[in-house]
Amino acid sequence: MRSLPVKGLIGEMDIQRAVKRQVIPKGYRTVAGGRASSASDTPGYPSTTIPTPEGWRSHLSASNSGTASGVHRKERRFPGVTLADSLTPGYPSTTIPTPEGWRNHLSARNSGTASGVHRKEGRFPGVTLADSLTPGYGPVSLRDKGMRALAKAVLLSVLLLMAAATLHAEPLVVGFERFHQDAPTVEGGRLLYNELGCVNCHGGDTGLPARRGPDLSSATRRVEVAWLRKFLANPSAAHAGSTMPQILSADKPEDIEAVVHYLDSLQPASPSKTKPKPLGHVNAGRGGELFHTFGCVACHAPQADYTPPEGMPKAAEFTYRSIGFANLGEKWSLATLAAFINDPLKVRPDGRMPKTAMELDDAVDIAGYLLHYESSEGKSAPGLPPFKADPALAERGRAIVAAARCAACHQLPQDVTAKPVALTQHEGGCLAPQAASGVPHYALSGPQRAALQLFLAKREQPASLKQLTDLTLEALNCLACHERDGRGGPDAARKAYFLGDHNLGDVGRYPPPLTGIGRKLQPEWLQKVLTGEYRVRPYLQTKMPIFGVATQKLGAMLTATDARKESALTGGDDTAGRKLMGTQGGIGCITCHRFGEHASLGIQALDLSNLGQRIQPAWLKEYLINPAAYRPGTLMPSFWPEGKASNREILGGDTDRQIASIYAFAASANGEPEGFPPKGGGQFELIPKDRPIVQRTFMEGVGTHAILVGFPTGVHLAYDGQNARPALAWKGKFFDAYNTWFSRFAPFEKPPGEAIVSWPAPAAAPPQLRFGGYRLDKQGVPTFLYAIDGVAFAERFEGVPNGLHRTLTWNAAARNAPAITHPAGVSVTEDPGSAPGHRSFTYLWK
Repeated sequence: MRSLPVKGLIGEMDIQRAVKRQVIPKGYRTVAGGRASSASDTPGYPSTTIPTPEGWRSHLSASNSGTASGVHRKERRFPGVTLADSLTPGYPSTTIPTPEGWRNHLSARNSGTASGVHRKEGRFPGVTLADSLTPGYGPVSLRDKGMRALAKAVLLSVLLLMAAATLHAEPLVVGFERFHQDAPTVEGGRLLYNELGCVNCHGGDTGLPARRGPDLSSATRRVEVAWLRKFLANPSAAHAGSTMPQILSADKPEDIEAVVHYLDSLQPASPSKTKPKPLGHVNAGRGGELFHTFGCVACHAPQADYTPPEGMPKAAEFTYRSIGFANLGEKWSLATLAAFINDPLKVRPDGRMPKTAMELDDAVDIAGYLLHYESSEGKSAPGLPPFKADPALAERGRAIVAAARCAACHQLPQDVTAKPVALTQHEGGCLAPQAASGVPHYALSGPQRAALQLFLAKREQPASLKQLTDLTLEALNCLACHERDGRGGPDAARKAYFLGDHNLGDVGRYPPPLTGIGRKLQPEWLQKVLTGEYRVRPYLQTKMPIFGVATQKLGAMLTATDARKESALTGGDDTAGRKLMGTQGGIGCITCHRFGEHASLGIQALDLSNLGQRIQPAWLKEYLINPAAYRPGTLMPSFWPEGKASNREILGGDTDRQIASIYAFAASANGEPEGFPPKGGGQFELIPKDRPIVQRTFMEGVGTHAILVGFPTGVHLAYDGQNARPALAWKGKFFDAYNTWFSRFAPFEKPPGEAIVSWPAPAAAPPQLRFGGYRLDKQGVPTFLYAIDGVAFAERFEGVPNGLHRTLTWNAAARNAPAITHPAGVSVTEDPGSAPGHRSFTYLWK
């Protein structure tokens, strides 16, 4: 494995060596297993700089300016509360009383409840940073008891971040670094010639998707003008790894200012699209979860404050650099960053930053996370400072932009069009190690320069279709997630962030390999996968992005590259195929695979009902005979080991005909495989006759702890076991248990009856609530048991004609009467025998 040199931290250090042997800088001592540190009470800062008040913690943020600021934070956890509609998404305003001077920070779950903390913060001023093994932070100590865990996490994540981040001056093209860095190749040079925009200035046809710069017509309405000035003055300093060359001189700030005014004078083609939508709720914590699980960290560096379920990866497991961020806080507002994350193709149509399918709320939360936004109210987030172009400066900027030939890479008005410049030599100019006046400058590494020179010397030689296909995948960084022909795929460090259905093994977590994908998928299907129209693996949390125009030709290229002479799959019989796929004498495909609207009988592997439209038959035969050859570690067994059928009863054990029959049946849409439990006709409808029926399930309006009670009298109950309360009641049919019994991922059900009524959701769950389950009497009538603050309660429900009878008992000497609510829409009568510690009610449907 190639090691990663890291510059600009403590001298020059090799990550591999640092993992094996800690480097102790001068002036530091070793603590916590040999890590470099000096005494400090607050991680990252000298103890004399930031005194931390008793009972508080320090939350810090650093910048490249050599200073840092942050807040002292005090937190008090509050218990789980029931979710309900509210101006605050997911939370009723009356649920969580907030002490004066505090704010609520909440965390929601799908269970219908939420928990979180009241938080009080006091900001402290900026402090000076010191050199350390932690980039951008001062010395770290583990002696502060209140922050020991955080300090340990910071230290453990130091080398991880150093390995993943872009710390080099040269432009970063990940495909080149992963596959062409070690030795100069013509293919590597072709990739750089395309991805660095050389072809845009000097012409030629690389055969690769065009690499263009972003839309500049909305630049000043999208990013901070102050950051834009810094970027134009020195792109690689403002955004490490940027593929934008140094064109303007930092020594001429008046030129840079004129260009900024010119950019502001440009009018977007669709002005309404440049104005970000108003923001509502922001959940930065949720944004961090999405950032690390949607697939963002396949390209960008994971952050130290998120730990994947498998634990933090080791620094040595990072084998290539991540695409770095600019200083996001200096560049974006919350609204503009959210708009960009939601649809990068609007301003960067070349697809190098693809679009990930998500809701705007997801993008807002991710932006909040990346910007360290602490409020939950998006409307209060500051926007970009106003800027208005000076016409005279804008006209001067237009002339500078025209002379700099910016239109070679950017879409600009016709009056600044740039014509190609012929290449006459393979040295000097843009390839020179030092910047020259009037020539774009790239801080190329030695391998990059050598590869470009090798390509330029041989660029008249055409590339093969396979070479162009491979380079296209490298240009779009497809191999960050997918493996093809033994190359690419996430390295061991990044694999930790790929999540999904653990029941499916690695197949349930990692995107599929692209080896032979052109002969695996039908051409029409493959192209629609690339355009985002077809998705068949809902269990993967990583989302397949959309690359826009960059993949217009990729599907056809993959099909042609992977094509080979195939033998036809003939002799299929769809009736035999139906039998084979089922469980009644077949091989039981539906035991693990979904089929259309039917969930499988076990793990939920991908849907087979579209097999005929999705898969090419020759590939299917090869795969079914030996699945592990295509995907090592798959849970998919072979029912035709070494080409011999394990089922000898159907079609006489003829392997070719059996596989052809499976394909024919899937393509025919002629029914469904045998063995699914019949859903229609009420076969799984629970009908209480002589005694009540109790059934646990997931139910809308109740949650994941719903306990259903069906009474022979015809009125039924849903009890919320998590919050120990009656939730719903209805008349008519009780419950259809099909999904609960046969679906491994049962949906939230709805009451199947009529006249549904609900109890009011509690304002807040009692702080010391403990649910104790239920007991059944001899007639099967349930009594629900729970305790509040140590006082035991028993709540019995019994069916009566056209209604329910409820009895609530508790130790009256230990507690006053609890708050008792009733459902709306029914008549409520309290029984005469009610007394302290014993109250009874009858609910009758009108």
